[in-house]
Amino acid sequence: MVRGPAAVLALVALAQAYVLAAPELPVITPVDLSIVVACTVGAAAIFVCVWAAAPLSDVPPLLWLATLGALVLVAGFNVAGLGAAATPVEALAYAAFGGIFAVALLAPSLALALPLFVSVIDVISTFAGGPSELLANAGQTQPGDPLSLEMPDWGTGLPAGRMGISDAVFAGVFLVYARRFGLRPRATAVALWLATVVAIVLKVWLDAAVPVLPLLTLAYFLVNADRLPGLVRLAGREAAQRA
Repeated sequence: MVRGPAAVLALVALAQAYVLAAPELPVITPVDLSIVVACTVGAAAIFVCVWAAAPLSDVPPLLWLATLGALVLVAGFNVAGLGAAATPVEALAYAAFGGIFAVALLAPSLALALPLFVSVIDVISTFAGGPSELLANAGQTQPGDPLSLEMPDWGTGLPAGRMGISDAVFAGVFLVYARRFGLRPRATAVALWLATVVAIVLKVWLDAAVPVLPLLTLAYFLVNADRLPGLVRLAGREAAQRA
């Protein structure tokens, strides 16, 4: 069963309130500090919504309904050009979609291998000319862009940065795997957020594209390090049964 729906909804509502209030918050200087602070808080709002999607995987029909409903809202919000106001719903939609993917491929071997695989793809995409997954100091974005999750700057009405869809989708996958295979879903959500903050700081410091999924993968494994041997044994038993 999905536990504490009122608490989950309250957290999502808090994330929504933040993205609406951010343009009215005091402007921070210098610019680099403003980017780091706004993106850190914006990423926290995103991961609150990503974490909220994970318990829905306990009831797959509800997960499907939530995903479809959230995607319809995403389409409407982006047609309306709401920008960062659409970010919490986008995060919920993409994480729930990742949850569907994880439930469909619910195998301990994939809980170990998939994060590594997508990390390699993200590194290749970033450094071989693909789009950066995190665009700190993004400047003015085009209204109605559903391909990124905008993190609002404070006091300017502009985005401080954006997070890519793949980050939210695979964060949703990681949290469902953590939930289903005896790892630490709450600690994993916090670790994924902290890994994103590291990516933000590196992007601002280096002024270069930073692949986020490898950092998310590292956080996923580190926070669950003591429980990974059990997952490896479970994957081994799965392989033996198939042999």
